Amino acid sequence: MVQSLARGIEILSIIQERGSATIVEVASVLGVDKSTVSRLMATLMHYDMVSIDPVSKKYRLGFRNLYLSEGVKKNFNVAIVARPYLYKICDDTKESVHLAAMGNRKMYIVDQVRSQREYNLSAQIGMIEAWHCSAVGKCVLAYKPPSFIEDIFRDYDFEHYTSNTITTYQNLEKELKKIREQGYALDDEERTLGVRCLAVPVFNYSGNVSCCIGISAPKDQITEATIKKYTLCMKKYGSQISKELGYGLYRS
Repeated sequence: MVQSLARGIEILSIIQERGSATIVEVASVLGVDKSTVSRLMATLMHYDMVSIDPVSKKYRLGFRNLYLSEGVKKNFNVAIVARPYLYKICDDTKESVHLAAMGNRKMYIVDQVRSQREYNLSAQIGMIEAWHCSAVGKCVLAYKPPSFIEDIFRDYDFEHYTSNTITTYQNLEKELKKIREQGYALDDEERTLGVRCLAVPVFNYSGNVSCCIGISAPKDQITEATIKKYTLCMKKYGSQISKELGYGLYRS
């Protein structure tokens, strides 16, 4: 591994998570000298990967990241296929909708469509979702083989966010069984109090699930009454996305 490249990527991740950061803050997180961070930051600025606020002296992500993210979207077939259906789900439910996909054994938000509600929750593209307490994470896990799940959770930290967070492997297994039976996953204030999320799987041509469609909203918008309505809509369009990815051919 090239250390300078790895640190450059870590710097971008730190800025993305914080919104902005000073050289001192980045150096503290990385545990390296300020001079090292300063040199790396100069290189990132040269390539427009970061920019600096002249007043606060804090660095933020540069516009080249937008260019690169568009390239990811253009080459990510699931995102291209799913986008029209995300709009349809948003139109039918009036909620913000997102697409999550697995990459390097993590779940990432790769696309979203925001609702026009006065109060809505929208996911941040590029955000990593926890396996044990997110609807999208649990949804994908539910359709993975036991060997994959055991490998993920061999040294996994069940971070405790709320009183509803699943904190043991045994309880997670029960939850995944329930998800397979009902065909959708629910995050019932497991990551953030006052927020509920739903997710349904998207199958590829070989019958594998590495992507899913999700909805996040205040808990008074995702109720027992709306869960049935929302999941029916999500399953309908999730099935159509799966067919476009060749799942119908696999099933036949």
